Amino acid sequence: MEVSVINKTKNELEIEVRGANETLLGPLMNHTLANPDVDYASYYMGHIVLDHPKFYVRTKKGTPKKAIKKAVDIIVADIKTIRDKLA
Repeated sequence: MEVSVINKTKNELEIEVRGANETLLGPLMNHTLANPDVDYASYYMGHIVLDHPKFYVRTKKGTPKKAIKKAVDIIVADIKTIRDKLA
């Protein structure tokens, strides 16, 4: 999976996530939106053959990069919890 920055400002970040699908981007968006410092988060899949998925975050407070990292940490913790319950 490759991640590249498309657009970046103080409170906005748009990234392209090659190889991602809705299984990853849906929870990432939901957990990012659950952060009270986030104003807006969304993803765009585009055309299945011609486009790479894009993820966009705008924050009210803090950096978008930190908001995404926090959401990823929550997702990883959720997956670990599931894995541990199955062991």
